[in-house]
Amino acid sequence: MFLYYQNECLGKIEGVAVEGPWAYGKIIPNEKMENFKDFFRAVVDEDNPSAIEKFDDDLLDDDNWFIVDDEYKKVGISLPGIYEEDNEINWRWR
Repeated sequence: MFLYYQNECLGKIEGVAVEGPWAYGKIIPNEKMENFKDFFRAVVDEDNPSAIEKFDDDLLDDDNWFIVDDEYKKVGISLPGIYEEDNEINWRWR
């Protein structure tokens, strides 16, 4: 599986586990992920839930996020959370 924002692939997702509408795994980020690091830090900042408000509306729009599976099927997801310290990623299927 691969994580996409609009037309940009941000990395490969491995070890996916699914629990109802939620999915979890490890992301292997590519060089394009570097541009999104501050954004993902804000998304998972539990001490400051309003941290993401400073980012562009396009980044916050669920319609711009999706997964491409191993069969090249594009599936919409909610805004993913990525934890930089261990590359854990979680998302909700739409």
